[in-house]
Parts: sequence; C-alpha cells; structure tokens
Amino acid sequence: MNMGVNEDRVSYIVENNVLDNVICRALELRPTKLAKYICGLTNNTGGYIFLGVEKQNGCMKKVGCQKTFNVDGVIEMVKAQLDNEISMNYGFVSVGGVDIFAIEVAESDKKIWLEGKYFVYENNDVEEKVVNQNDEPITLFISYTECDAPIVDIIENKIKERLKDRIRISRYTELQYKDSFMAFMNTIQDHDFVLTVVSDTYLRRQACMYEVGEIIKDHHYKDRLLFVVLSEKERKYYGEDAPEKIGPAIYKGPEERLEYVDYWKRRYDNLEKRMREINDLEAVSKASVDLKIIGQIFRKDMSEFLDFLSDENGKSFEKLYVNNFDEVIAWLK
Repeated sequence: MNMGVNEDRVSYIVENNVLDNVICRALELRPTKLAKYICGLTNNTGGYIFLGVEKQNGCMKKVGCQKTFNVDGVIEMVKAQLDNEISMNYGFVSVGGVDIFAIEVAESDKKIWLEGKYFVYENNDVEEKVVNQNDEPITLFISYTECDAPIVDIIENKIKERLKDRIRISRYTELQYKDSFMAFMNTIQDHDFVLTVVSDTYLRRQACMYEVGEIIKDHHYKDRLLFVVLSEKERKYYGEDAPEKIGPAIYKGPEERLEYVDYWKRRYDNLEKRMREINDLEAVSKASVDLKIIGQIFRKDMSEFLDFLSDENGKSFEKLYVNNFDEVIAWLK
C-alpha cells in the first residue's frame, strides 16, 4: 500500500544519502515513538521517516521492512496521539530491490503537540523544547547596525513571508522619539529569540555591543541566539551607501578576533583619559556610564561573543538565502 508517497523522491534520497530532515530506523513499530518523530518533523520543515533503513557513518544502509507490517493500525494509533491533524503520506517503496516503509511528513502551519510536549527535529534527532502551549506569536528581536538595514529588510520579509502571523519581530528602528533606547534594550531578554546580523560595523558600535551584553546575561542565550554573519558577497544589496568593510574578521584566527578587543580597549583608554582631563564628576557623569559599558564590552562581552561565533560557525547570509532561510525557520519553530 502506498498512500501518495513520491517513490522517485524516496529512492533518490536513499540512494544519494540525502540526510537532511530524514529519520532512519531498522525497525520501529511503537506508535509513541513514530508519533514523536512525526511531531518533530512537522514542527520543523517536514521530512521523511524510513523504516528498514539504517544510518551508518553518514550513509544509508537498506535492511528492508516486511510488508506484513500493520500499516493502517499503527498510523491510526499515531494520529490519535497528536493534538492536531497533520499532512503526511506513507507506504512501502522498493529501493534497489529492497522494500522499505516511508512516511512523508509535511511542515505544519501550527504547533503540533504530543501528550502536552513539543518536539522539534534538530541535529539529526527529535528533541523536546520548552514552549508555551498557546497560539501567541513567537517574538524575535533583530539586533543589527543601521548600515546593514538592507540585509535586515530581506531577512525580516522572508521570515514574515514564511511564518505570517505566527511571528512578531522587533527591531530598534521601530522606536518612537519618546522611547528610551536604553530601556528598550533591556527588554531583549523578554523575547523568545534574538537574531544577530553580524558585520564589521556591528562589532564596532556601542549600541549593538550593549545589546550583546544584555543577551549573554541570560545563561541560556545560546539556545535563543540566531546569528547571520555577513561577507563582502552581500555588497550588492547595499547600493551606494555600502560601508567600506562589510564582513567581520572572526574566522581567520585569534589574532584577527583580538583586533576587536583592542579596538574597544583603545576606546576605553581614550574616554578615560578625556574624563581625567576634565576632572569634574558632574560634567562627566554620563561619560562614566559609557565608560562602564565600554569596559564590560572589551573585558568580557566581546571575547565571549566572538568565541561563540567561531565555535558555532555562524551561517552566512548567502547560504541561508539560497536555502530559503530553512534553518532559521526551523529554529524559530
């Protein structure tokens, strides 16, 4: 029995080891397990479950699945455990003369829950995520510097196009003149996710680095932070107002990364020197606040942020754009 599975597509995936959004199991008949896999995929961008296939050293190995498998009974028990209907096709497919059972799961336009738990496919596995079980939109804060607005416009429009009313995006350019910039920055931690657009200019702006400081005060920030690292390839989107340098030097080695720490140390030393020259506490009260922020940036925030970027290998805008921002959408969901 084949309930609409694209056999050619399934064969191509298996024969060519296309591992993205594919769960392989030699045999799995437990409805709860299958429901978890289906829930995780539909809450991501969709994908496939193959029974009778194993993943070994990055390759798929066909071991086969007997056609005596009670398809309809198991699938009905799976559906009964999910709180909403999902779009999926399933059936046996012969791949290179070996029968496997394939379940094709479509991306859902709403959150799908399994026994009160929310699962998402990430890192080649299905993981439980702690989210609110309601229809409130996801909140995303985009951290960037004004000169990179053309890139942020593209990212924001693509996310809204994909998630529609399921996302609420904040960016500091929406502030009204009467709003306190500093107070708004302090609300960053109230957002579900923070997407940081990192350029050379971003790493040299105090307002942007203040945002980074607020983000990394949350010990769980790595789970909430999405980041896009720009390069010179994005210059075509800027027009005549492109900055002299776009891509940050964060992947070339520790010496290049320390240039940013040195930049902020020099900013600190220069400001401290000018304050000593003025030698009036009341006159330099505002500068004292800036000095404290700059000291936090070069002593702690900058190094921690750059280490995070280099360790996690931030995705380039170009690659995300080509793939329709699938990774960002999956993370947000």
